[in-house]
Amino acid sequence: MTPPQGRAQAFQVCARCSTRWAVGARPGTWCPRCHGVLLSPVSARAPAQGRRNFRWIARPATSNSATSNSRTARTTAPTPTPRYDSTPSWGLHDIPRDPTANRRVGRVEQYAANAQMLVIVTAALLTLAAFAEVFRYAILLYNRTRLLSPITLAVSDALVLFAQVGALVVGLFALISSSCWLIEQRRRAFAAAGATDPRSVRWMLLLSMLPLVRIVMPGVYLTEVVRLRGDSEADVSREISLVRVWWGVWATSNALVVVQLLWNLQSGLQARADGVLLSAVVAAVAAASAVLTLAVMRRFEGRTLRGSARARPTRWVIATGKERRPEHKPEHKPEHKPERQPEDERAEQEPALQKAGAVTAS
Repeated sequence: MTPPQGRAQAFQVCARCSTRWAVGARPGTWCPRCHGVLLSPVSARAPAQGRRNFRWIARPATSNSATSNSRTARTTAPTPTPRYDSTPSWGLHDIPRDPTANRRVGRVEQYAANAQMLVIVTAALLTLAAFAEVFRYAILLYNRTRLLSPITLAVSDALVLFAQVGALVVGLFALISSSCWLIEQRRRAFAAAGATDPRSVRWMLLLSMLPLVRIVMPGVYLTEVVRLRGDSEADVSREISLVRVWWGVWATSNALVVVQLLWNLQSGLQARADGVLLSAVVAAVAAASAVLTLAVMRRFEGRTLRGSARARPTRWVIATGKERRPEHKPEHKPEHKPERQPEDERAEQEPALQKAGAVTAS
């Protein structure tokens, strides 16, 4: 294929460089100069250089010659304008942004969210520790007259060790998370009252975990929250009573821990045996303190000890007004005439027959 010289009969135009090429024995496909696509052959009388002599026709990809011929031959009637029978619901929804969605959650809130779960685990481990100490004391009583199996002794030691160490470790995390829960409750209560907590978060955490100060300060913080929430007097009195009960058990539990530490300083055999029983009592009181802690937490959140929503009490009042009854109009009953007996009919017929007989005789 060479460029047209003179007046050629037909040529092809390159779609890229617009060069005209004379058509030889058969039309070309690619431009020899720029390797562009050659358009279909056109006559030498084409007016403008590079003008395309074709038009696009859209056809389905699966159509063949037979179906295309039948479709062209078929006359199609005009179709109605497409429309929706109802408002489409697949459009973009303008959902308002939640202001608390991207709010940064602090460490205090993260620890406070796991407080109740840790308290439950602590109560379970303390209950297991109390059972393990009672089981060990029973083994000591049994060992006074009989020998023990090494397996039984190993099981008792492992149970006591697991329960005590687990309760100590989980209880420490429960104490930290419970202190964070108390701080979060104070923050919400002051925010609802339109104020800020005057106490420092660090000082509250420190005073809630120190060995001796933690007996007093958590109860003070809880009492302030109860009085600040502004509930009814009955609810405030119930919550304060619950806090005082928890406070007493909490103080007793800490006092028993101190007594147990002092008791373990004795080296006598009977003192050690009594120390096992004292450890069971300490673990049982600590478990009761953990359960009361959970009760206080869920009471402040408006739930029962089991976690269900607490039902509000309903007060029934006696109505003092008189009840108005609708007035009923007396109904008129149809009068029923008494049925005549056959004897009465005969008595009425006899005078009439006598009169008729007298008339005929005359």
